[in-house]
Amino acid sequence: MSRLRTYLVLILLTLINFTYAQRGLSLPFSSFYDENAWLSMGLQYNYVNSSYKVGLKDNWASMGIRDVPVNNVRYIDEFTSIQSIVSHGMSVALPIEVRFTDNLSSSFQPTFTFINSTGVNFKGPDAGGVEKELIRKMRHVGTGGIEGANYNAFEFPINIRFRSDEKILKNKFNRYRGYVTGGARYIRWANIVGEYNEYKTMIANGTFSNPQMLVMKPGYFAWEAGMGVEIFFPYFRMSPEIKLIQSFGDVLDRKHILSQNNPFMTPLDKTFIRNIQFSLIFQ
Repeated sequence: MSRLRTYLVLILLTLINFTYAQRGLSLPFSSFYDENAWLSMGLQYNYVNSSYKVGLKDNWASMGIRDVPVNNVRYIDEFTSIQSIVSHGMSVALPIEVRFTDNLSSSFQPTFTFINSTGVNFKGPDAGGVEKELIRKMRHVGTGGIEGANYNAFEFPINIRFRSDEKILKNKFNRYRGYVTGGARYIRWANIVGEYNEYKTMIANGTFSNPQMLVMKPGYFAWEAGMGVEIFFPYFRMSPEIKLIQSFGDVLDRKHILSQNNPFMTPLDKTFIRNIQFSLIFQ
């Protein structure tokens, strides 16, 4: 693996050196900025509005969290509501765009998501009939973990972008191009396999008997589509962009040992992740 990483770094450095020499590389805020370059690199900042599209089994309402004492904070007699909560997240990316023609290009945007609070809200009465709610996320440790947390993620999107012809803004100084974009991405949760293995060890040792988390697949594929506008400035171009991203299939790992006898997984049917992403791209 380390040798492969070394080769990839060398290939990238060679490509950058070649494009510098040929003036085919564009970098924002630098003397190498060239809006007509065939290869552009930059910075991207994303706000991500994320939620689960939760499917429920036919008899979900008759289920509950009854594998704990009735005075336990997690006890719910029967479910009255199971809904996704909306997450407000953030991510950063390094967009790499290859230009084929004046109106057609392709982009690869390796991304790191470092804020993610998506979860599912389970509601129902406790043993005394008082309505309560529990929010479940991807990480809950031990017998506590009421709030929970989520994993960070590495994302690898590849897109095709179709741009309009160049237009002039009303200020007569800046130019712009509208565009539509679409493609697919692979999302990989950081350190999820290692932590799940620790949970499995805890179960084997008898120190972790009540799985409480939403058990996710280590990674999943998603489709995406969006639109934006490129605004040209003297030393960079800025692209405000909005994009819809949704997983192709179920993101829950139902075959994992942590899914067995997990009362938070039992009522859930096929579940997707849907993101609305707002971006500012500087190239």
